[in-house]
Amino acid sequence: MSTEEAVQALPRKERERLAHRREILEAAERVFARNGYHMATVEEIAQEAEFAVGTLYNFFKSKEELYEQVLMGIVDEFMADFRERVLTIEDPAEAIGATIELRLRLFEKHRSFARVVIEALPGGHVDHSMVLPKSCDAAYEEGMRAVTGIFERGVRSGAFIEVEPLYLTLALAGIMSAFLAYWARCEPSEPLGDRVEKIKKLFLAWIRRDKC
Repeated sequence: MSTEEAVQALPRKERERLAHRREILEAAERVFARNGYHMATVEEIAQEAEFAVGTLYNFFKSKEELYEQVLMGIVDEFMADFRERVLTIEDPAEAIGATIELRLRLFEKHRSFARVVIEALPGGHVDHSMVLPKSCDAAYEEGMRAVTGIFERGVRSGAFIEVEPLYLTLALAGIMSAFLAYWARCEPSEPLGDRVEKIKKLFLAWIRRDKC
């Protein structure tokens, strides 16, 4: 059963509650993206969502929880797409290319909010241990293990250079973080599709054995 089918199977009141919760989180992301974390207020988020402040507090106890839940929602969105679109690919090079594309497309979708998150970090760099709330630890570790598994298959099959798979995972994470931090601050001058293809070509040319 898909997530949408599971939601539709719920009683009407529960479906309405989930819809209201989603509307509040979407409004919170817009307000955080527009004003930054510190200048955003619960009152403005409630106004953006067209709910009374008291109603909002029935769903979330604080601005901090709203911010954390927006982040968690993005992580959950990535992991759902990652499981469906990447882990189903048998070819390791194609799977890594799909991972790069998924990361970039999700970032583009949430770029304004991502900029707020990155600017709040020391030095403006992406450090997932600082960005993600503790409640996202399991999803983060799952993603790291899965990507490392893809690299392991590539190394074992001879498709990738003989480097410890975890090192390849961390190298990819570092490269992606550098690009995303830069594009969070500077408007990209190229279409998303061009950026996706260039990073895929750059990284895969480095790790593929037949390119050495």
